[in-house]
Amino acid sequence: MRARGFTLIELLVVICILSILIALSVTATVVVLNSSRRENTEQLLHNLSSAVTRYSLQFGDFPPTSIADIGGRPPNDLNNGIETLAACLSTGKRGGPFFQLEGALCNVDNDSADRNLTDWNWGDNGLREYMDSFGFVLIYFHGKDFAKPKKDTVRYRFSEGGEEFEVAPEISPASKTYWGAGRFQLRSVGKDGKPGTADDIRPE
Repeated sequence: MRARGFTLIELLVVICILSILIALSVTATVVVLNSSRRENTEQLLHNLSSAVTRYSLQFGDFPPTSIADIGGRPPNDLNNGIETLAACLSTGKRGGPFFQLEGALCNVDNDSADRNLTDWNWGDNGLREYMDSFGFVLIYFHGKDFAKPKKDTVRYRFSEGGEEFEVAPEISPASKTYWGAGRFQLRSVGKDGKPGTADDIRPE
């Protein structure tokens, strides 16, 4: 007796089932990956916040928001706050550097200072930014700039060739006061790469 082969309908059913299983597997993988990236970003923000505090103990203040405040002339007005933070935390002075994580540095606007402003340790005059685990540049403001941030500190581009945004220091909807009042603000724009949305991440 001849063995019966699969009919076309049976093959289509098997293909459909396999497609559904693959789609579910891919979706689960993406969810796990995004969750892992969020956790890594939360840890990065925590570590950076600790580094900012250590810096303030040595220098008497938190890192400023503008390259001009550390003696430089900003080549542009993009990502100024986070570039200043990276320059300050990477200083070799007064017990620094205060934070080192090679994989967290980028330069999405490809700009440079005219000299090494803080004795930073990355070997050239490029103005680096810190980026999160989603690959987006972080946002930084010193507390003195919350109420009236300078024009050259509010424009951000979060990825190379990406859209530019105007970013303001955040006010907590619950307390109606600035997050980190009297200190500093540091945050990630989360997986959507846009500031001011529900997936933004702040230090705990």
